[in-house]
Amino acid sequence: MADNRGLKLADGEVVLADTTSSLSSLIFPLLELLVITGVCWMAVGWMDANGIDAIARNLVVLVWAITGLTRFVWPLAVSRRRRFIITDRRVLARSRRGSVDSIPLGQIHSARRDQGGISMAVYGFERPLYFPEVGRSRKVEKILNARLADYSRWA
Repeated sequence: MADNRGLKLADGEVVLADTTSSLSSLIFPLLELLVITGVCWMAVGWMDANGIDAIARNLVVLVWAITGLTRFVWPLAVSRRRRFIITDRRVLARSRRGSVDSIPLGQIHSARRDQGGISMAVYGFERPLYFPEVGRSRKVEKILNARLADYSRWA
């Protein structure tokens, strides 16, 4: 596990699934980057062809770099930070802000996929907890429900 801040496993705890947000969540930021790149570099080409000052050209390149960082690189870093881990004892979920939820399997009533994420009914909560953008949510749901069935059999 590459980045374990807040995701400490107990001795003997076995990881069954470890996912981050799917890359498909970055489709729109990628399309934005392509449009921004096309528009900015067409402007640079036009400036070069018409003899516009190099300072203005460099300013357009700077605008391109800043918008590329804020509209693509930052969302990429945020989505890669989000993690959802199922172990043999609990579920660990780290949000994009870095906070970690640790839910013991004994507290989970049921789980299902919901709009690309996982929705878990937890004892003591009136509504299900929803974790958006869980990568491979179908596989995660299957592993989690199988583990819950095994856990309820032994509890």
